[in-house]
Amino acid sequence: MPITLDKKGDSHKINLSKNNAGQQLTVKVNLNWSQMPQQNTGFFSKLMGNNTPDLDLGCMYETVDGQKGVIQPLGGNFGSKNLPPYIFLDKDDRTGAAQDGENMTIYRPAMIKRVMFFALIYQGAKDFQSVDGRMTFQISNGEQVHIRLNNPDRNCPLCAAAMISNIGSEVKIIKEERYFQGHQPADKYYKFGFQWQAGSK
Repeated sequence: MPITLDKKGDSHKINLSKNNAGQQLTVKVNLNWSQMPQQNTGFFSKLMGNNTPDLDLGCMYETVDGQKGVIQPLGGNFGSKNLPPYIFLDKDDRTGAAQDGENMTIYRPAMIKRVMFFALIYQGAKDFQSVDGRMTFQISNGEQVHIRLNNPDRNCPLCAAAMISNIGSEVKIIKEERYFQGHQPADKYYKFGFQWQAGSK
Protein backbone atom coordinates (compact mmCIF):
# COMPACT_ATOMS: atom_id res chain seq x y z
CA MET A 1 0.00 0.00 0.00
CA PRO A 2 1.48 3.41 -0.94
CA ILE A 3 2.79 5.61 1.87
CA THR A 4 2.17 9.37 1.85
CA LEU A 5 4.45 11.73 3.73
CA ASP A 6 2.08 14.61 4.46
CA LYS A 7 3.97 16.94 6.78
CA LYS A 8 7.47 18.38 6.73
CA GLY A 9 9.67 16.02 8.73
CA ASP A 10 7.55 12.91 8.08
CA SER A 11 9.78 9.95 7.19
CA HIS A 12 9.85 6.35 6.05
CA LYS A 13 12.67 3.82 6.48
CA ILE A 14 13.67 1.32 3.79
CA ASN A 15 15.48 -1.87 4.79
CA LEU A 16 18.27 -2.37 2.24
CA SER A 17 18.27 -6.13 2.83
CA LYS A 18 14.68 -6.48 1.60
CA ASN A 19 15.34 -7.02 -2.08
CA ASN A 20 14.00 -9.52 -4.58
CA ALA A 21 16.00 -12.70 -5.22
CA GLY A 22 19.17 -11.16 -3.81
CA GLN A 23 19.22 -8.34 -6.37
CA GLN A 24 20.57 -4.86 -5.63
CA LEU A 25 17.79 -2.70 -4.23
CA THR A 26 17.14 0.50 -6.19
CA VAL A 27 15.21 3.70 -5.48
CA LYS A 28 13.42 5.41 -8.39
CA VAL A 29 12.31 9.01 -7.89
CA ASN A 30 9.63 10.54 -10.13
CA LEU A 31 8.74 14.22 -10.51
CA ASN A 32 5.51 15.19 -12.20
CA TRP A 33 3.46 18.38 -12.40
CA SER A 34 0.49 20.09 -14.00
CA GLN A 35 0.73 21.47 -17.55
CA MET A 36 -1.45 24.47 -16.62
CA PRO A 37 0.35 27.66 -17.66
CA GLN A 38 0.82 30.61 -15.32
CA GLN A 39 -2.10 32.96 -16.01
CA ASN A 40 -0.22 36.20 -15.43
CA THR A 41 2.87 35.38 -17.46
CA GLY A 42 4.24 38.43 -19.26
CA PHE A 43 3.72 39.35 -22.89
CA PHE A 44 7.23 38.44 -24.01
CA SER A 45 7.08 35.03 -22.35
CA LYS A 46 3.84 34.32 -24.21
CA LEU A 47 5.36 35.61 -27.43
CA MET A 48 8.26 33.19 -27.03
CA GLY A 49 5.84 30.35 -26.28
CA ASN A 50 7.50 29.46 -22.97
CA ASN A 51 4.64 30.04 -20.53
CA THR A 52 4.05 26.32 -19.97
CA PRO A 53 5.73 25.32 -16.69
CA ASP A 54 9.06 23.54 -17.12
CA LEU A 55 10.17 21.81 -13.91
CA ASP A 56 13.47 20.03 -13.47
CA LEU A 57 14.19 17.13 -11.16
CA GLY A 58 17.65 17.30 -9.61
CA CYS A 59 19.66 16.28 -6.60
CA MET A 60 22.63 17.26 -4.48
CA TYR A 61 24.42 14.18 -3.17
CA GLU A 62 27.21 13.05 -0.89
CA THR A 63 28.57 9.50 -0.96
CA VAL A 64 29.83 7.51 2.03
CA ASP A 65 33.41 8.08 0.84
CA GLY A 66 32.95 11.87 0.75
CA GLN A 67 32.32 12.58 -2.95
CA LYS A 68 29.79 15.33 -3.63
CA GLY A 69 27.99 16.50 -6.75
CA VAL A 70 24.83 17.75 -8.43
CA ILE A 71 22.71 15.92 -11.01
CA GLN A 72 20.19 17.99 -12.99
CA PRO A 73 19.20 18.90 -16.58
CA LEU A 74 20.59 22.43 -16.11
CA GLY A 75 24.20 22.06 -17.23
CA GLY A 76 23.52 18.64 -18.77
CA ASN A 77 24.68 16.42 -15.90
CA PHE A 78 22.44 13.35 -16.01
CA GLY A 79 24.65 11.11 -13.87
CA SER A 80 25.39 7.46 -14.64
CA LYS A 81 23.97 3.99 -14.12
CA ASN A 82 27.38 2.32 -14.19
CA LEU A 83 29.77 4.81 -12.58
CA PRO A 84 29.82 6.57 -9.19
CA PRO A 85 27.60 7.87 -7.69
CA TYR A 86 25.32 5.39 -9.55
CA ILE A 87 22.50 7.94 -9.80
CA PHE A 88 20.90 8.51 -13.21
CA LEU A 89 18.34 11.03 -14.50
CA ASP A 90 16.45 9.66 -17.49
CA LYS A 91 15.41 12.86 -19.35
CA ASP A 92 14.47 16.53 -19.32
CA ASP A 93 10.69 16.86 -19.76
CA ARG A 94 10.26 20.48 -20.86
CA THR A 95 6.44 20.65 -20.65
CA GLY A 96 5.15 18.07 -18.17
CA ALA A 97 3.58 16.31 -21.16
CA ALA A 98 5.54 13.09 -20.62
CA GLN A 99 3.18 10.74 -18.82
CA ASP A 100 5.96 9.48 -16.56
CA GLY A 101 7.51 12.91 -15.90
CA GLU A 102 11.21 12.97 -15.03
CA ASN A 103 12.81 10.03 -13.23
CA MET A 104 16.02 9.62 -11.27
CA THR A 105 17.23 6.24 -10.00
CA ILE A 106 19.69 5.46 -7.21
CA TYR A 107 21.23 2.17 -8.30
CA ARG A 108 23.42 1.62 -5.21
CA PRO A 109 21.74 3.31 -2.24
CA ALA A 110 24.18 1.69 0.21
CA MET A 111 26.94 3.91 -1.27
CA ILE A 112 25.01 7.11 -0.58
CA LYS A 113 25.43 9.13 2.62
CA ARG A 114 22.70 11.61 1.72
CA VAL A 115 20.78 12.82 -1.33
CA MET A 116 18.65 15.95 -1.35
CA PHE A 117 16.11 15.79 -4.17
CA PHE A 118 14.86 19.10 -5.48
CA ALA A 119 12.41 20.43 -8.04
CA LEU A 120 13.37 23.60 -9.91
CA ILE A 121 10.97 25.74 -11.92
CA TYR A 122 13.11 26.58 -14.94
CA GLN A 123 10.44 28.66 -16.65
CA GLY A 124 6.67 29.14 -17.01
CA ALA A 125 5.77 29.85 -13.37
CA LYS A 126 7.22 32.03 -10.64
CA ASP A 127 6.62 29.55 -7.81
CA PHE A 128 4.95 26.24 -6.98
CA GLN A 129 1.47 27.60 -6.24
CA SER A 130 0.08 26.76 -9.69
CA VAL A 131 2.03 23.69 -10.84
CA ASP A 132 0.73 20.91 -8.53
CA GLY A 133 4.17 19.36 -8.05
CA ARG A 134 4.44 15.84 -6.70
CA MET A 135 7.28 13.40 -6.12
CA THR A 136 7.03 9.62 -5.88
CA PHE A 137 9.67 7.17 -4.61
CA GLN A 138 9.35 3.67 -6.05
CA ILE A 139 11.50 1.10 -4.24
CA SER A 140 12.41 -2.12 -6.07
CA ASN A 141 11.08 -4.15 -3.12
CA GLY A 142 7.59 -2.87 -3.98
CA GLU A 143 7.31 0.00 -1.51
CA GLN A 144 6.04 3.35 -2.78
CA VAL A 145 6.25 6.73 -1.05
CA HIS A 146 4.36 9.86 -2.18
CA ILE A 147 5.18 13.52 -1.47
CA ARG A 148 3.11 16.50 -2.64
CA LEU A 149 4.64 19.95 -2.89
CA ASN A 150 1.49 21.54 -1.55
CA ASN A 151 2.68 24.21 0.91
CA PRO A 152 4.65 26.52 -1.39
CA ASP A 153 6.32 29.80 -0.51
CA ARG A 154 5.62 32.70 -2.88
CA ASN A 155 8.26 33.63 -5.46
CA CYS A 156 10.53 30.69 -4.62
CA PRO A 157 11.34 28.61 -7.74
CA LEU A 158 13.33 25.81 -6.03
CA CYS A 159 11.86 23.25 -3.66
CA ALA A 160 14.10 20.98 -1.61
CA ALA A 161 11.49 18.23 -1.60
CA ALA A 162 13.04 15.25 0.16
CA MET A 163 16.22 13.88 1.70
CA ILE A 164 17.40 10.29 1.58
CA SER A 165 19.90 9.50 4.35
CA ASN A 166 21.91 6.32 4.88
CA ILE A 167 21.55 4.94 8.38
CA GLY A 168 23.51 1.68 8.13
CA SER A 169 21.34 -1.19 6.90
CA GLU A 170 18.52 1.25 6.09
CA VAL A 171 17.91 4.43 4.18
CA LYS A 172 15.40 6.98 5.40
CA ILE A 173 13.23 9.19 3.17
CA ILE A 174 12.32 12.48 4.85
CA LYS A 175 9.87 15.05 3.51
CA GLU A 176 11.70 18.38 3.51
CA GLU A 177 9.55 20.68 1.31
CA ARG A 178 11.65 23.78 1.92
CA TYR A 179 11.49 26.57 -0.64
CA PHE A 180 14.42 28.71 -1.79
CA GLN A 181 15.24 31.47 -4.26
CA GLY A 182 17.70 29.17 -6.04
CA HIS A 183 20.48 26.60 -5.78
CA GLN A 184 22.90 28.62 -3.66
CA PRO A 185 20.61 29.30 -0.68
CA ALA A 186 19.47 25.65 -0.73
CA ASP A 187 23.11 24.51 -0.77
CA LYS A 188 23.93 26.89 2.08
CA TYR A 189 21.06 25.50 4.16
CA TYR A 190 22.06 21.85 3.59
CA LYS A 191 25.82 22.55 3.81
CA PHE A 192 27.03 20.71 0.71
CA GLY A 193 29.54 23.46 -0.09
CA PHE A 194 29.39 23.73 -3.90
CA GLN A 195 30.72 26.53 -6.09
CA TRP A 196 27.88 27.75 -8.33
CA GLN A 197 27.82 29.54 -11.67
CA ALA A 198 25.02 30.60 -14.01
CA GLY A 199 23.85 27.99 -16.53
CA SER A 200 21.21 27.35 -19.18
CA LYS A 201 19.80 24.53 -21.26
